[in-house]
Formats: sequence, C-alpha cells, structure tokens
Amino acid sequence: MKVAILGNGAIGNLLVLKCYQIKQDVGVFMRSQQHFTLTATDIGHQAHQINIDSLARASLSEFNLLIIPVKAYQVVNALKQLQTDLTPVQTIVLLHNGMGVIESAKALLPDNPIIAATTSHAAYKPDAQSVTETGLGVCHLGYLQHPGAIDSEQIHNILNRLLGPCTWHEKIEQALWDKLAINAAINPLTAIHRVNNGQLTELKYRADIESICAETVSVMTASGFHADKGELVEKVLSVANATATNYSSMYQDIAHHRLSEIAFINGYICQEAQKQGLDVPFNTELVNKINALA
Repeated sequence: MKVAILGNGAIGNLLVLKCYQIKQDVGVFMRSQQHFTLTATDIGHQAHQINIDSLARASLSEFNLLIIPVKAYQVVNALKQLQTDLTPVQTIVLLHNGMGVIESAKALLPDNPIIAATTSHAAYKPDAQSVTETGLGVCHLGYLQHPGAIDSEQIHNILNRLLGPCTWHEKIEQALWDKLAINAAINPLTAIHRVNNGQLTELKYRADIESICAETVSVMTASGFHADKGELVEKVLSVANATATNYSSMYQDIAHHRLSEIAFINGYICQEAQKQGLDVPFNTELVNKINALA
C-alpha cells in the first residue's frame, strides 16, 4: 500500500512525519520536483530529519491512496491538473477547511472512491522545510462516492494510523458542518482582532461569537442538519481554550498576506443562507472584513 501526499503545507508535512513514524511508504507531489530535508518536530518536541524527493506527476498512478491536504480554494485546480494522471482504482482523500468543493470533485473524478475528511490535528509551518506538530486531535471521515472499493480495509487502517483517532460516518456532511461552524467563529475573529485562539474566551468577544453561532445554526437547521446555538457556543469556547496558544490558519494567512479560505467558511454560510432565504448580516460582514484585510 503506497500513500501519496499533495503539497507541503502544514498538514501535508505533518502527514509526512506521521508516515515516517509508522514506516509507511509515502510519496510527495509538489508543483515542481524538489529535494530537501524536512525538519519535523513531533508533539513530544523530538526533531526528525526527513529527506523529501518530490515526484513527477507521471508516477502518481503507482499510489493506492492520494491525500490532498491543501487550501479549499486550491482543491479544484489541483484535481484538474492531476485528472489525467489518476486511475479509477485510486482512493482520494479531501482534507481541508471549509465546504463548497465536493460537487466539483465528484464531477471531475466520477469513478474514483472519494473520502471527505476533517481533522483537529494541528501543525505549524514556519518555513518551507520545517513543520512543528502543535496539537493532537481527532479526524472525521466519510465516503462521498464508491464506498467499500478496492483496498478499502487497508486504506481505513492507514488513515486511522495517520489521523487517528478516527470516526467514520455514513453521511459525512454533518461532521463537515460541525467543523465549519466552529471555524466560522474562531478563524475570522482571530484574524480580524489579531489574537490567538485562547484570547477569544475573553468576555469582550462573547457577543460576536454568539451572533456568528446564531446565524450559523439557523442556516444549518434550515438545510436539514442538527445544530443548537448554546451547544455551538460552548464548542467554540472549548476549542479556543484547548488550542489557546495556537494561531488560526486564517490569522496566519492574513498575517502573511496570503489568500484566506473565508469564501469556503463564512462565505459558504452566506451562500447556503441565500438558498434558504435567510439573512446572515454578521457572517456577511466578516467575509467583507477579511477580504479587505487580504
């Protein structure tokens, strides 16, 4: 069983570290072929030197499992570029924040088993050749199409070892919404106010968190998903407290003048609200503020 990882973002590099630790055969695919040594520091503060030789796209068909841990806005273009190099028996894992790319992915790869995943494992990438594991988390996964395909038992085992503890869902959309709902509060607020996650537990941010959660819950319930405002507010505060010293991915993107995933988080809430005939002024304002900062 061979695992391929697309890109060398924070989570991509974390997965390389996990593969290294369990001695899993892995290949890394990047925009251009590169050779470098990745300095990967695990959660126990032990540094590992991992030689990376990124591979040519032509060899992608040799791998059983392709994990795509890139930004939401990069997923569709990545799949378009890789489309001709993939075979229908390869399983694809979409691992990104936000929602809004699933239908495009299914249309581009109609014959491949596709798994959607969301994780709370955390990593920080200070530069292109290093990564630090900053938090242990969990992973929720579910098939979007063609479940139980070839090698599925081995693939489940590998993903459980790389991203565990894992929970598998027959319908993954609820878990994706649950993660998005938390990100919709933490990510834009930390980026706008330039604070770490833990600072959001301060009382001065409570009204904003409650406003975001109230709008998100209204959209989720109208769309047929379970949501409760009180529960969501508590989850946001719990995650903020548990990751107190971390800086959200959106904070990092804005701080480094990179494109953010706001269109696939709060922007997705606005999009789905429009479908349901709902007004979400606070989420709309957050999208506008983040776009103005970009």
